[in-house]
Amino acid sequence: MRRIGALDVGAAISERIGSYVHAELLEFLAVDEDVIHCWYMNSGGKGPTFHVTLTRRPDGEWSLGLLELPPGTEQRIENP
Repeated sequence: MRRIGALDVGAAISERIGSYVHAELLEFLAVDEDVIHCWYMNSGGKGPTFHVTLTRRPDGEWSLGLLELPPGTEQRIENP
């Protein structure tokens, strides 16, 4: 994709979990070169949690990665 927005990420998570996703719960965390890290935690930590990666490919397109984690998992990405 040439552009990925919060609604695109929300739609991808919604497809995975089969229910509505609150896009405002998507947090930006950090950028590491060509990878943008985001976090999604639903229901105060009781619902699905995802580490979201947006990766810039050599052809200039973006790819979206979703890593589902146990509910309530805290993010561990910190800036040095």
